[in-house]
Amino acid sequence: MLIAFGLNKFFWFMPDFEFGDNAEAASLFQAFTDSRYMWPLVGGLEVVVGVLFVLKKAFPAALLALIPISVNIVLFHAVLDPPNIGPALLVAVINGYFIYRNWGQYRPLFV
Repeated sequence: MLIAFGLNKFFWFMPDFEFGDNAEAASLFQAFTDSRYMWPLVGGLEVVVGVLFVLKKAFPAALLALIPISVNIVLFHAVLDPPNIGPALLVAVINGYFIYRNWGQYRPLFV
């Protein structure tokens, strides 16, 4: 999922999100597109994290890199697009679960 959505931010092979009457959400997405750096930044990070997961390399570091992505996805949907928050919550819960499962790797960060 991360690799597909990350690559989509470069090649736009999936249809754009439909926000209907939600002008604020559409405006934010347009601002990200107009900035010309936000989608490559987020997409690149998603692809790198996805590849690290697939290769099972640096798994704990990849989970940490995924935190700001999952938090922002949840907050975007919570504030601007609540009806579509389900997949965002799924990503955040899965991320939290794997962080919990690998907590021993993170313990030194909190000592």
